[in-house]
Amino acid sequence: MHAEPIHFEPSDISLDRSQGIRIAIVGGGISGIAAAYYLKRAKLHNFVVYESSDGPGGTWHDNRYPGAEVDVVSHLYSFSFNRHDWTQRFGSRDELKQYLTCTIEAAGLRPRFHFNTTVVSTTWSDTRKLYVVRFADGRTAEFEAVISCVGLLNVPAIPPHFDLAAFPGVACHTACWRDDIDLADKRIGVIGTGSSAAQIVVEAAKVARSVTIFQRSPNWIVPKKNRPFTRRQRARYRTAWQYRFKALKEFFRVERLKFGNPERVGSKSNLRIRAIAERHLRQSLAVRPELVEQLLPDYPIGAKRIVTSDGFYNAVCQPNVSIVPAVSKIDGGGLLDETGRRHDLDIVVLATGFRAADYLVRLKVVGRSGADLHATWNGEPAAFLGTCVPGFPNFFMLYGPNSNCGTLIFILECQANFAAECLSALTRRRKSTIEVKQSAYDRFNRWLQKRLERSVYKTTRNYYAAPSGRIVTQWPFSATRFWWLAKICRGSAMTMD
Repeated sequence: MHAEPIHFEPSDISLDRSQGIRIAIVGGGISGIAAAYYLKRAKLHNFVVYESSDGPGGTWHDNRYPGAEVDVVSHLYSFSFNRHDWTQRFGSRDELKQYLTCTIEAAGLRPRFHFNTTVVSTTWSDTRKLYVVRFADGRTAEFEAVISCVGLLNVPAIPPHFDLAAFPGVACHTACWRDDIDLADKRIGVIGTGSSAAQIVVEAAKVARSVTIFQRSPNWIVPKKNRPFTRRQRARYRTAWQYRFKALKEFFRVERLKFGNPERVGSKSNLRIRAIAERHLRQSLAVRPELVEQLLPDYPIGAKRIVTSDGFYNAVCQPNVSIVPAVSKIDGGGLLDETGRRHDLDIVVLATGFRAADYLVRLKVVGRSGADLHATWNGEPAAFLGTCVPGFPNFFMLYGPNSNCGTLIFILECQANFAAECLSALTRRRKSTIEVKQSAYDRFNRWLQKRLERSVYKTTRNYYAAPSGRIVTQWPFSATRFWWLAKICRGSAMTMD
């Protein structure tokens, strides 16, 4: 079931203040859906969701390259409020996109979504106690509260030395995939070795004349063990309690791992995961042992995002696949690697990831007294529970700084519920503003960074860190701890006026 994009007239852009507090949700991906659901559950019905793409899904709408799929098990990568008849252990991009579209329908949220609508700024008025939201086409609208749901993996990272326009063939980032690209019998270059690269290499190796992987550094890879669910399993999971039991089983499997401090170098959990990854590497490359040294990372496991793949090592063993050093520059119709060797290619795929540490890079947020959020952060994004920042009243984020972890949708639902409860309390008490106290914000981030300073994330270059080296994306504790903090801290950490 697929929902058609909703188009609206200019008159639809503003909500009626008489219907209650007006709330703008910026972003229609997973976090935007979660925010909309929890606002509706809190009986805050005067909200609208603005999405810049032509359909829902966020990252999963935009990323449609061959082989794209989720690296979190399906029943864990699901909303608590909407079950789905998953066909395999790890959902494909297309199945997840269908699930998200159907969730909007099932929750009665479709009329709230406005697609092809890009929000560029949101500015707080100290006198009027509201935000003026500006759109890319120049129009504006007013809201008492704003929830940013623009996500973490939404702005592609393009290497500064790589000019796509200078390459005469076909070149694109995985997040901007062109539907007219045909990989069959082509000479393909893949820049990067992360999750997106691993997925597309597996598919390209099946049909391409050649696949050249430009590797700056190898990534740790663990087996995915993906498989279709049997007919009996799918029938069982259609039962509500069986579905819930499966989701809880997967949740506590991840939680149990977290309790072992896998992000700490030398911990038993970290060493156990490394052993699994190294065994997978050596067994998979038994037919090409000369590749082991080339693909064995020299940094602790977990220092960069761990790739989950069943087929990448098998793909690189194929005669039409080769691994070469990173790209140095474009030279005519080919690419030069760092050794100076030229590679003539028909298609170049940039699997170079995203500007994950640049939170809200496409959204300008102005708070009290004209304070700019990016200037306030000064290159080191931070928030209380990844959700709110002092000086920015009635402004909330989902998937904000330091809220990235393996149980992502659970965390997003905690944040969505936190924002909805704050705005509900604001309405009940007939106050104008709610924001986090500076003392609570400071205390939380000192505690968080103390833990992160001892983490494996600090041992190498990765997308988790700001230019200063501060880890700004990761949540190093259990999801249960995040849930507990979101439950107990709202009253003491937030202040209303």
